[in-house]
Amino acid sequence: MGRAPAGDQLSARSYNREMPSKPKSRKEIILERAEHHFAEHGFQGGSLSAIARECDVGNPGLLHHFPSKEELYRAVLEQQAADLMERLHKRFESAGNLQERLHAFVELQVEWMRMRPTGFKLITRELLDNSERIRVAQARPLEGFLAGSLALLDDAQSAGLVRRDLATVVILTIILGTLNYAKMVSPTFDKAFADSVLKSDKRWMESIAQDVLRVIAPAATVR
Repeated sequence: MGRAPAGDQLSARSYNREMPSKPKSRKEIILERAEHHFAEHGFQGGSLSAIARECDVGNPGLLHHFPSKEELYRAVLEQQAADLMERLHKRFESAGNLQERLHAFVELQVEWMRMRPTGFKLITRELLDNSERIRVAQARPLEGFLAGSLALLDDAQSAGLVRRDLATVVILTIILGTLNYAKMVSPTFDKAFADSVLKSDKRWMESIAQDVLRVIAPAATVR
């Protein structure tokens, strides 16, 4: 079968570029607006009526898809957890060994903060603000991601790639806590300190990620 003439190929490419994107469904719009709303107000401060107004669907339209605030919040968190896990699996597929997977895990957190700032803010609120809700929640969407993270650190610790004097749950807390805190304080630090690395959020977070890896590494391997 012969190749299409160059003009036909150009037309096909132009057609593909000009094809309109598929319109978002009402459910997708609700989830998108709910992500922003909960990121700003948290679960306790979130309002189904406010989200319905932002989506221009009205309370009945929202409740048709999500009968309660808990169900909507859970769906939003499930979406974040699925995104994180998908990105993590893709990074692991290209990693050649356990050490590369460990580095990819830390680097992914920084990448995700940059690519999904609203999702990052939402999950930070979930980890910090919802201690009362989490005790009675029927589903905890982030547990799969957290359990997988802990399993990676268990393997890394057994292989001598991370410190053995700390429990792996403490190491996970150090990684996530340091990266989250560094991201939140960077605007204030930029005004308070004259360090040039703070002038670029990307450079700042990449520097923090490298330092976190040094902090959790066994003392004999730190250079």
